[in-house]
Amino acid sequence: MRSHPMPESSTGAGVHTPAVPPIRLPPSCQRIKRYQMLLPALLLSALLLPTPSRAAQVEPHAKEVVQQLTAIKQTILASVPTPRNPVFLTFWDFDGTILAGDCSEGWMTNGVPVYKGLAEQSILAGFSQIYKGPEGWRQFWNDYQRFDERPGHWLAYPYIPQMLRGASRKDIDALAQDAFGTQLRHYFFAASVEMLRGLSAQGIEAHVISASAECFVRGAAAATGIPAQRMHGIRVIERDGKLTEELVYPVTWADGKVRRIESILEDLKKQGPDREIFVLGAFGNSYSTDGPFLSWTTRRHLPGGLKPVVLMINGGQTPPQYHGQFREVIQARLVGSNP
Repeated sequence: MRSHPMPESSTGAGVHTPAVPPIRLPPSCQRIKRYQMLLPALLLSALLLPTPSRAAQVEPHAKEVVQQLTAIKQTILASVPTPRNPVFLTFWDFDGTILAGDCSEGWMTNGVPVYKGLAEQSILAGFSQIYKGPEGWRQFWNDYQRFDERPGHWLAYPYIPQMLRGASRKDIDALAQDAFGTQLRHYFFAASVEMLRGLSAQGIEAHVISASAECFVRGAAAATGIPAQRMHGIRVIERDGKLTEELVYPVTWADGKVRRIESILEDLKKQGPDREIFVLGAFGNSYSTDGPFLSWTTRRHLPGGLKPVVLMINGGQTPPQYHGQFREVIQARLVGSNP
């Protein structure tokens, strides 16, 4: 049985600068696992807020990917017959792929918070009827870790929006938007931001498929430049503007991400029967959580035998079933104060 450290309530706590101790993520956080060796660099990058010259030093794969996907799009447009009403898409995980750390669980080092997660912020703001104040946060964390141990992620991840039953969706939206607008945006990976912006400029849409609560990740819409309706996560049914504990399926974890993507494609097709939809790429950071939808993307057929671009970011050791399927890259630089 694993032993999980108790996260302290981070009210009013700042982030300490040098010397930076080894950083360890919450053991339950499979969405962002396997890049622990990079975390000291990630924290330093965020704390030593980069000058414009530092911010420009983005990992080279970012530019390469934008160029590659743009070339694929242009080749498709030049193909015969010319695509009718084409739509070009990419699908992205969020935590550990766009955002370093985890927007739900937060990010801490040896009990010192780098930033508070939105689960903690929601509890401290009084939005949970089950958990109240700092003591409630500690109780939630114990329960969450216990659920993650057994039965597993499929119960733990949905429990975050479920424990907010009765909360106003508008209140949660406002909290998440403020958190991303004032703090969490500084912890975006610079390479991911460059790819998102470059692809958007070329008319290639990004859709987020996250295992965090949808009401949390949609708070990042303005900060990422991705429209809120294209940001998908774990959903609960809402009644009279308030969250319930009733889940909307599929739950966007592992194979559930594939099901949600298929649903998105069906909805897009309904918007215009003559639409031709092309999935050009996918981006994730965890083989357990993102491997299924990344692998699904590799099997998408594009005209002329073209292949989608699929990136595993900071994924660590490749499981045998995924060997050779994805381009594996390392990202460490954060946008800091210049998102």
